[in-house]
Amino acid sequence: MVERSRCGYLLHSKGGVGLRIVLILASLVVVAGAISWFLVSGQSDEAVLNRKASEICEYGLLQALAHLKDNPSWTGKLPRSEYEGGWFTATAKARKSGDTSYLDVESAGRIGSVSRKQDCVLRLTDSGWVRQSIK
Repeated sequence: MVERSRCGYLLHSKGGVGLRIVLILASLVVVAGAISWFLVSGQSDEAVLNRKASEICEYGLLQALAHLKDNPSWTGKLPRSEYEGGWFTATAKARKSGDTSYLDVESAGRIGSVSRKQDCVLRLTDSGWVRQSIK
């Protein structure tokens, strides 16, 4: 008479309890793998959007500074402009603190659901506008 091992008994017994356990474990592995793949791909997509939003925002700031170079007395708002699949806008507001004149330049960029803002403060000197700080 041939003895059956425990594993053989579980896989071939009436009702197939062993087979069911193996199928459940395989299903769990497949589901866990799918969830992991979706999370990783979602995170990488979000990272790309964050990088692009920062680039668009920085481009908007550079456009505002270029506009200011052409017209040093410019204050106001650059209209919303399309760039690299997103859009940017920028504003420049003058202010005084004591005897010193400042210009606050703010740029906003957006792509998809991600938006970024960047501020730049310029100080007026005898030679023109000089960057004070960037936030």
